[in-house]
Amino acid sequence: MRDSPLSAWPKFTQREKELILQVLESGRLVSTLGRMTREFEEKFARFLGVKYAAAVFNGTVALHTALTALGVGPGDEVITTPFTFAASATTILHSNAIPVFADIDLETLNISPTSIEEKISDKTRAILVVHLAGHPAEMDEIMKIARENNLYVIEDCAQAIGSEYRGVKVGGIGDLGTFSFYQTKNMTTGEGGMVTTNSDELAEKVRLVRDHGQTSKYEYTFLGFNYRMTELQAALGIGQLERIEELNRRRAEIAKIYFDELQSLDGELLKLPRAKPYVKHTWHIYEVLLKLEKLKIDRDSFVKALKAENVLVTVAYPKPLHLTTIFKDKIARKHGCPWRCPFYGKEISYRRGDCPNAEYAAKRVITLPTLTGLTDEDAIDIAKAVKKVATYYKR
Repeated sequence: MRDSPLSAWPKFTQREKELILQVLESGRLVSTLGRMTREFEEKFARFLGVKYAAAVFNGTVALHTALTALGVGPGDEVITTPFTFAASATTILHSNAIPVFADIDLETLNISPTSIEEKISDKTRAILVVHLAGHPAEMDEIMKIARENNLYVIEDCAQAIGSEYRGVKVGGIGDLGTFSFYQTKNMTTGEGGMVTTNSDELAEKVRLVRDHGQTSKYEYTFLGFNYRMTELQAALGIGQLERIEELNRRRAEIAKIYFDELQSLDGELLKLPRAKPYVKHTWHIYEVLLKLEKLKIDRDSFVKALKAENVLVTVAYPKPLHLTTIFKDKIARKHGCPWRCPFYGKEISYRRGDCPNAEYAAKRVITLPTLTGLTDEDAIDIAKAVKKVATYYKR
């Protein structure tokens, strides 16, 4: 297959195009004037089984909205994973709070409850959990830790729309859930996001955060933002939500092809992902760990070799966040932290060795796509290329 995602990007139905056309013909493009956003929110809440869903402009905004609604601010610490996309931690910085990185579990690559407990301090305000690649984190243990320590829990479900933990959809377990509808996500509005909750109080705060803090027209009671979703995004979201189970099934089919084709190397040259028996995995991406001690090649060279085979492969994530430039060694004023940032006037250190499992995984992970536009033949070709390269470089 070509080393390009173009052919595998989302394909839209006539229904989705008609919904967008309805908005264009109405002339009501913003959520304050139209009906699509409200309809999308109501349908998304029903899909998740939660009381409230509030649509916002993108997934990063969803995270910042959730943190702001919880009152996270200067001096607060928020525990999260370093093995994730930057927004899970940079939104904590944008809230003028301090990200504290807990290590991951190497079986699921999700945040480790044991490591969370070790990172709690008297300044900890919340735990921001990421359901990585579509596999839910261990929410029973995490919620127990949170309740025992009077902490909020935010679920970052950007990669896990429709995933379930012990029969409950993620985004409805913690105090707040956040979602992303970016182009590559399991359902998309191009850009877009959602904040979910079962709390009346938090739902009201979320609404204030995303709409300038207005309780009524020109009456501002809270310092908010313009984080609203557009009607065009919502229209596409309605159509995509109608297909989400179909889209998730297709991703699961692609993941099964990878497993079937690569299982002969599992445990020998590769470590393949598996879903725990009590979860529903939605396979946003397929994360494989290389057994580097059994290979005569490093991860980056392995990826280069795969790309030479015209394979669509990426690396999520090549470096844990605590070792990236914005966090590495120390963060102080010179790194451009926001006004009133808790880092002003002092240094916070993040060092190699802080999260050994995340560092181990980051050196070994390769990411195979599960984009729904992939054909079975594409998936088989990708797996065969992985097998070819792994076998060639076997020690």
